[in-house]
Amino acid sequence: MELQQSFKNALSCWASGVTVVAVRDASGLAYGLTVSSFSSVSMDPLLILVCLNNNNRAPEMITEAGGFAVSVLAKGQEDASNYFARSGREPAAELEVVTEPAKNGHPLVSGASAMLSCTVHDTIVQGTHTIVIGRVDDCQGDGTVDPLIYFRRAYRTVSE
Repeated sequence: MELQQSFKNALSCWASGVTVVAVRDASGLAYGLTVSSFSSVSMDPLLILVCLNNNNRAPEMITEAGGFAVSVLAKGQEDASNYFARSGREPAAELEVVTEPAKNGHPLVSGASAMLSCTVHDTIVQGTHTIVIGRVDDCQGDGTVDPLIYFRRAYRTVSE
């Protein structure tokens, strides 16, 4: 356990953006979660990846739905991040935060600095997580909005 705590402490020194990965299944239920493990993978084809804990419903729902959406949260969207980070939530017809549908029908957090709609390209189970690789079908970003940053277990923003 000591090594796991040291690992968490070491990774808290890595500043990362804050994203929400969300999915709507065939029955109309939506689910999302806050994710800091997000990265671009390839420009041709356009691929991104997210790492999702297998203890929540997202990996299974995303695999079954065949797609998902990613919202890159903006400065001031800490409440949305905290909502999606809460454990014990169940999929619901409506989410408790303001969302809008992506072109692929999956929920996006309104006001996010960037948004991506993805089709599942591949999934890889590794340890406690599933790496979901998504093919980007649509995206947009607002270069005038500062991102929400997570660093040393606290929200931050960019200051130049």
